[in-house]
Amino acid sequence: MQVTIKLNKQAIKKIENAVHESAVETMESLNKDLNDSQTVPFDTGNMQNNETFVCDESDDDNKRIYVKLENSADQSRYLYYGKLMVDAETGRAWARKDTEKILTEKKLTFQKGRTDHWLEPYISGSKKNFIKDEFEKNLKGKI
Repeated sequence: MQVTIKLNKQAIKKIENAVHESAVETMESLNKDLNDSQTVPFDTGNMQNNETFVCDESDDDNKRIYVKLENSADQSRYLYYGKLMVDAETGRAWARKDTEKILTEKKLTFQKGRTDHWLEPYISGSKKNFIKDEFEKNLKGKI
């Protein structure tokens, strides 16, 4: 018995495009949910007023799509980990331009119930299915 398989390259490309669009839309939904939930630290509004954007890229073979959220605020990574960093020379939190900062063990305190590691609920906490569910919802509308 002989079996012949023919692949519809146009249909495969359509599915690949739908997956890519759904991944980008999912990260945009995550960004909106983060802002709506008011867990990201807020003092002066610098992180919220700076652009948070979805960055998507493929690997060299175009076999994988990488989609990530990035925030252009300089302090976003610092605040996410929630540990005080100080000027290596002066030991003060306010560092001079182009000065090396070192990490301390002192935890930062946040206002109004906000906290560090604000993505943790989406990774292993109460919202751990958010990304999967959003991606499935977005993809179903495309294929």
